[in-house]
Amino acid sequence: MSETFEQHGLAGQVTAAFRRRRIWPGLRMTPMIDVIFLLLTFFVLTVQFEQPEQALPLVFGASAAQPAVEPKAMEFTIAPHEKGCAVTLGENEVIIIPHASPAVGLAQLAAHVRQTAAAQQHQHAPIRLHCDDAVTWDLVTKIYDLLYGLGARDITFVVKD
Repeated sequence: MSETFEQHGLAGQVTAAFRRRRIWPGLRMTPMIDVIFLLLTFFVLTVQFEQPEQALPLVFGASAAQPAVEPKAMEFTIAPHEKGCAVTLGENEVIIIPHASPAVGLAQLAAHVRQTAAAQQHQHAPIRLHCDDAVTWDLVTKIYDLLYGLGARDITFVVKD
């Protein structure tokens, strides 16, 4: 005969609760596996595949395009002048841009830049500006704005070390 011991009181209630609860809840893995599967699916669907580099077209021999010839840079030296500033173009041509009415000097500078670009057959030749420290920034910015308005995008201020 088997004997069952029944306990009364608090001890009986605790042991009865453990007997009723046979399954330990533990860590449920199914939702975590679902989340990992969804993340994997998301990354697989959003990846962008690249074309292999072996598929690049290569041209060998004399039929290859010639390398582009860089146009000669236009050199401008901007120095102070008693009326405003003097822009030296090349070696001997000087344009005076006065403080009082800079439009006349800027028009001459624009005409020279257009002629030089047409002679070089290159619209967007690089421009190098050598500015003296005594030249006012007002005139320098007007010259820069004029050159930018004419289509020059490669304008460099040359600085001496």
